[in-house]
Amino acid sequence: MSTFESIPLMKQAQRLEPASFADNKESADSVKEADLRAAAKDFEAAFIGQMLKFSGLGDALVKGGGEDVGAFTDFYIEKFAEDLAEDGGFGLQDKFYQKLKLQNRDMDINMNGTLNVKS
Repeated sequence: MSTFESIPLMKQAQRLEPASFADNKESADSVKEADLRAAAKDFEAAFIGQMLKFSGLGDALVKGGGEDVGAFTDFYIEKFAEDLAEDGGFGLQDKFYQKLKLQNRDMDINMNGTLNVKS
């Protein structure tokens, strides 16, 4: 995944032509909502990953397989955290989504990438 694909606005721009964005607000809103939900899930996965790293899971994995395994421990923990988040995680995705939705409600991002904050 490229850096730009991880940015919700870039994903949105890749899926919609500028004309269809203006003509079909429902479609644009559903794409924006899907991107907010994906960002919330990704944030929960990152949160779970940090919890697992600080819980000592990495050290436990290295003890079982030696130092060679240590090089891949972060990848394993990251994937494990993503799988947990995909399966519902700790239930934080909805909280993160609601917060992102509130923050984005007051912002309008044009297709050219400029950000207009509504006052």
